[in-house]
Amino acid sequence: MLRSILILTLLGIQAATAEPWFDGEPDYADSESESLANKLLAAHGGMQPMLAARSLQFEFFTKTSGGPMPFYSREAVDLATGDGYIEWPFWNSTIALYGDELWSHKWPMPLPAGFFIRLTTSFITLPWQVQADAANIGPASKGQLPGDDAVYDVLRVTFDRRNPSIPGTFYDIYIDTDSHLMKGLRFDISHPGMVANPEQPLGPNFHVFDEYRNIDGLVIPTFYKSYGTGKASDSDQRSNAYHFAWNIDTSKPFDREKLQAPAGAVPDSVSMQWWQQAGTQGVKNAGDGR
Repeated sequence: MLRSILILTLLGIQAATAEPWFDGEPDYADSESESLANKLLAAHGGMQPMLAARSLQFEFFTKTSGGPMPFYSREAVDLATGDGYIEWPFWNSTIALYGDELWSHKWPMPLPAGFFIRLTTSFITLPWQVQADAANIGPASKGQLPGDDAVYDVLRVTFDRRNPSIPGTFYDIYIDTDSHLMKGLRFDISHPGMVANPEQPLGPNFHVFDEYRNIDGLVIPTFYKSYGTGKASDSDQRSNAYHFAWNIDTSKPFDREKLQAPAGAVPDSVSMQWWQQAGTQGVKNAGDGR
């Protein structure tokens, strides 16, 4: 009992002293990129509501076209530290990230658990992650999304180091020219265990956002479709999955007790080693050919 109290006390101290994991001073390629990033952030509610949020917690549903049963999860991220956990009730499975520790319990898939730990959170919070110290913003360009004739502003985002918020080497954010909302993402995947060779990323992949909800001042994407590897101009490209987040809450305290690994938990050393490697040097232009 005393040991549990000590652990939770230390966890609480870390949470109280940590800086927000997405807040800082990014590097902009030019003034156009900075202006576009600021418009994107303002359209999604600005930084103040995110700084006031205690955590990001939601339920999540994914269904692949012609695939097996839907994936259902309960996810939570501590917005002060970036620690998080995901529970899959169908499998009675859990994964969690605490500092430099990542573990899974009863994980049923032959894929690295770490690939998923902040994956959905990273997709729906990118308008705020452009403010991170490690973010490199720009250059800006123009582009189209699958099944859409509209032309969007596109903002390239890379990070100085690999981290749980990026599955590959870059994000391209597709921004509506009028509303400045994030309408889509283009990204690659290079996480070990997901590709045969991390030096040859899989992509590009697309997410197209169709619905948003205002949660305590934050305009968060809640529904999006996935499109696999290909070009946005491919006329026969169809969505291969759809995703929906609901019961989103930013006011609940983060349950740090869930970060304690139970007996039988397995560390994900593959993901941790990949995150700790030097990040975007030499890959900032990866995925070009838009």
